[in-house]
Amino acid sequence: MQEFVEALKYLLLGLIQGVTEVLPISSSGHVELSKFLLEMDFAENLMFLILVNTGSLLAFLVIYFKDLLRLVKDFFIYLRHRETREMTSPNFHFLLKLGVASIPAAIVGVLLSDFIDQMLSTYSILLSGVGLLLTATILYLIGYRRYRHGLSSISYKESFLIGLAQAVALVPGVSRSGMTTAVALKKGINIETALKFSFMMYIPISIGSIFLYLIKAALMEDSTSTLLPGSEYVIYYLLAFVGAFIATFFAFKVIFNIFRTNKLKYFSYYCFVVGLLSILLFIMQ
Repeated sequence: MQEFVEALKYLLLGLIQGVTEVLPISSSGHVELSKFLLEMDFAENLMFLILVNTGSLLAFLVIYFKDLLRLVKDFFIYLRHRETREMTSPNFHFLLKLGVASIPAAIVGVLLSDFIDQMLSTYSILLSGVGLLLTATILYLIGYRRYRHGLSSISYKESFLIGLAQAVALVPGVSRSGMTTAVALKKGINIETALKFSFMMYIPISIGSIFLYLIKAALMEDSTSTLLPGSEYVIYYLLAFVGAFIATFFAFKVIFNIFRTNKLKYFSYYCFVVGLLSILLFIMQ
């Protein structure tokens, strides 16, 4: 019975990761709060973080498979065939802009990931709660404006600014999708382009974070126990991975309608409540 309950906890945590990775309410903040409420402690174990991130990453790779294939194909055609550059130029530059947008978060991740992890291990849900309040404020500020119309292209400057927003979202509790989409909408980008660019940005930064987790694990003294503390965890982590994949995939189907119907302010109210709850629980513990 205890094993079944534990398995349900990991499945639930994977589902929470997947849903909140897409919705503008911060996956890191919700995972930290859920770990606290479910009394789950695996701060020293990186395999869970690797797998749930990989689950969400795989979902986005499936969703954007055709787009990614076209981008990569046009990128190399642009380099090799000058006569077709006018046709392949949009995808060539779109891929480069994704690279530009990934630079700020990559730099922050490499330089400050250990500091952020240390802060999180010390202040846990307090840090997440503050981040959720920041997310709530951003969502509130853009929640009462309509962004159905706008530009369908993103400049290199705008790509870098959106990338800066993604770097800020490395702080637990700050929503990556909320911050990046808010900046894109603020710069006059239409909702479809803003969301596509925001979610496709997740792919390179997620791949980078997974490699960073693996490097951290390899550098630890007992990397085997760090990655997998026991054979019984195989099924638990597999459930978390599957849960993250499924939840990310289906939550993505909902997100466009949420932005189109101008309901971001309700997510703002939600983040305010969860942020205050996280801070209160930290004070009470």
